[in-house]
Amino acid sequence: MTPRLTIPGRGNKPARRDLLKLPLVAGAAQALAATPAAYGATRKNEYDPDNTKIASGVSVRATDDDLLFLKQIGLRYVHAQFPLDANYEMVKSTQERLARFGLSIHCGIVNHYRSLKIQLGQPGRDEDIEKFQTFIRDLGRLGIYSTKIDFHPGNTYTTRQIESPRGYKAREFNLDDFRAKVEKQLYERQYSADDIWANYTYFIKAVLPVAEQANVRLALHPDDPPVAMMNGVAKIFVHYDGIKRADEIAGGSKHWGLTFCVGTWMEGGNKMGKDVFGMIQNFGARGKIFAVHFRNVSSPMPVFHETFQDDGYMDMYQIMKALRQVRCPASLIPDHYPGLVGDTNRRIANAYCIAYMRALLRRANEEVG
Repeated sequence: MTPRLTIPGRGNKPARRDLLKLPLVAGAAQALAATPAAYGATRKNEYDPDNTKIASGVSVRATDDDLLFLKQIGLRYVHAQFPLDANYEMVKSTQERLARFGLSIHCGIVNHYRSLKIQLGQPGRDEDIEKFQTFIRDLGRLGIYSTKIDFHPGNTYTTRQIESPRGYKAREFNLDDFRAKVEKQLYERQYSADDIWANYTYFIKAVLPVAEQANVRLALHPDDPPVAMMNGVAKIFVHYDGIKRADEIAGGSKHWGLTFCVGTWMEGGNKMGKDVFGMIQNFGARGKIFAVHFRNVSSPMPVFHETFQDDGYMDMYQIMKALRQVRCPASLIPDHYPGLVGDTNRRIANAYCIAYMRALLRRANEEVG
């Protein structure tokens, strides 16, 4: 019951101005009473294992202060980058060290798959494939969810660094500048799409059975930027058709899927066969998105620069919402974040991205459920 307002000398009769205040007082009281229950009813636990996960890339050489910083900004998951000489003991000790800061490895990465012997089909590739197989088995022994792969041995990522309109340093790619100033034949001959497909198929047929046995997921990254031929080497993951073909080669295995780089996909714009949301509906709904590189760009090619997530041409909330709508449990990391003034170790830029991503995930959980 709302209390009656009284004025001295007027008994219990309220003043006219106080009568006008009564609806406002009552409305405010009702809103305050409803707020805790309303939020409690709609907010999903961010750290529920079934939820989409916010993570960060981290080197195994990160300092204790680096790891404490990640804990302080609310993270529980990482994509851990290991050196080529990583062995089981290194992965295990890294996992244990991260655990002391409340962090767990959701994706373990070592770049054996980038061996030119593997990707160009050269002698000695079986030995390098075996190194990657061993790493996958090590991840499996430790219960680590996934590992990343990509396949673009002739790649050029950037043509120059620029200062964005907002004043931060960022990577730019200009297709005309690449063709005129950068492109060259890197190797002794050109490699056609058929060549690269044959090498990729040989590689995946060797490592996927190991991943299945170890219960580790292989997460394929698309080619960034999505240009079909660079430096005399074809790139095969520049369009939905290439990703679909790789899915077919994997034979429907639940241990093959994507590191879905939404920034790469937005670089291609309307030339990718499916847009970002079509890819999420297709692969995410089938449980085949294992990791996400959550970044934005200024525009589609032929010219783009990377941006902070709130500063590009895509509404990143819509992507987060789409991931939640398909109940995607992948881990999302900020990727290639730009440079901020005075941020020598990139902690501030990383924290800026993580805070934004956590806010988007909270809103998506409240809206989608």
